Amino acid sequence: MISSVNARLARFAYDERGAMTVLWLFGVMFLCLLAGLAIDVTNVHRHKQRLTLAADAAAMAGVIALSEARSASDVQAAALASVETNAPKSIMGTTSGPGDIQLVRFDPRTKRLVSGTPNAVKVTLHRDKSVLNPVRTGFLRLVGLETFDVAVTSVAYYGAPGNCTSSDMLYGKGQVTLTSSNYIGPNFCIHSQTGVWLPQQNFFEAGSGVSMPSLAACKGKCVNAANPGIEEAVFAMNLNLTRLSDHITKVRSAMLAPSSDLKTEFFKDKVLASDLSPLVTAKITTTAGTKKLVKGSVVDVTPAQYNDLMIATNGKLPTGLVYNVDCRDKGNGPTTSISIGAGKDRKNNTLTSATIETVSQVALITDCGFEVGAQARIDAALAISTRISSSSVISAAEGAVIGDPLKNCDLSRKVYLMTMSGVSVNADFTASNIAIMANGNINVAANSSSSAVTHKGTSLHAEGSVQIPANNTFNSCAEDPSGLIPQVRTFKFVAPKT
Repeated sequence: MISSVNARLARFAYDERGAMTVLWLFGVMFLCLLAGLAIDVTNVHRHKQRLTLAADAAAMAGVIALSEARSASDVQAAALASVETNAPKSIMGTTSGPGDIQLVRFDPRTKRLVSGTPNAVKVTLHRDKSVLNPVRTGFLRLVGLETFDVAVTSVAYYGAPGNCTSSDMLYGKGQVTLTSSNYIGPNFCIHSQTGVWLPQQNFFEAGSGVSMPSLAACKGKCVNAANPGIEEAVFAMNLNLTRLSDHITKVRSAMLAPSSDLKTEFFKDKVLASDLSPLVTAKITTTAGTKKLVKGSVVDVTPAQYNDLMIATNGKLPTGLVYNVDCRDKGNGPTTSISIGAGKDRKNNTLTSATIETVSQVALITDCGFEVGAQARIDAALAISTRISSSSVISAAEGAVIGDPLKNCDLSRKVYLMTMSGVSVNADFTASNIAIMANGNINVAANSSSSAVTHKGTSLHAEGSVQIPANNTFNSCAEDPSGLIPQVRTFKFVAPKT
């Protein structure tokens, strides 16, 4: 009996029938695994690519809406509409949930997301269990893997190029020249659409920026041996902004309109003068007319009436108004310019040569030129000259105080000066809290003592060239949200550090 059992076991052990079936089954399973790896993994990769493209498009759609100062809900709606266009729910299923479209702030210096006013849009799209929509497998189910989770994130940023986080910069479509021994502080940027010429020994602090479309235009001077610190600051960038004449025209129209967003923003921290009777004395309006004036009202004035108003107020222009001064089209003399603190050469000859003239919390819109003297005090003001001239429409004497004299980066005291012609002023004139926009060249000359001048919160934008003398220091202030300075901003995708 025992020998019979042993014999049967021996025959079973040596029986090879069915072995091929087992091998075949293992082979089929191996082929399914290979097919799963080839097909299912490729399918997951395809879904991830599509989600990535959709997230990029959504982030860009959102940040464009953000750049247009639209509400947070509108920004999110623009991003979600883009998701539906590029990853339709009918095809891809649900790919986002609450909190997946975020308005964030990106700091280009630290490369991190920080707290503060949003300047970027972060979009996260995913196919996973959180949205009940993971990517299902095919062949890989046979080995127990039924789904894949896929998630992608895209962040689109709208802000200053390079490391710049301020509105303060030197911008020229023509050549920007810094003679020598100038200091460029953190976050202050220089850009030329032609080339930046830096002969020697201009110092660039960490976080500053220098850009031009082609670094060949730097002519070998973008090295630390010639200009210390520039190698970390310089980068190639194309920033061909809208023509400054168009920007000036837009701002002028906004200020002369009964109401506009730009006017509201400019006058939000200004006050209307409590005593407007000097307007009657200067025969600009009547007593009944002054009662109709509100903050931001437009007052039409001739150069003679402007002069008389300065006399009537002892050199203090009534605040809170837009003065629209109409000059003679051609020629020179008192009918083609208006004076602010012009000292011994002032037109207001009833005032002493030492009388300080103050232009503050007003907008001056004119086709006149400006004569700015040593007795001028200008802050919290906007001045636009549409006069066309082959030379500067501004004559500025040393001693004038422009912007915040304490250099405290007080945006409420910023001065905006716009001209349809070129500008030539001394370095003191651009020292603090001033933005100059010229549809021509900007030439900043050294003051008579040739001493160093510190600029803080200074921004120069020229349709032509910008010329800076030696021994100037440029430091930036906070970002200016007024819309009065051309927005030197770029759209780009960023990868914030975690």
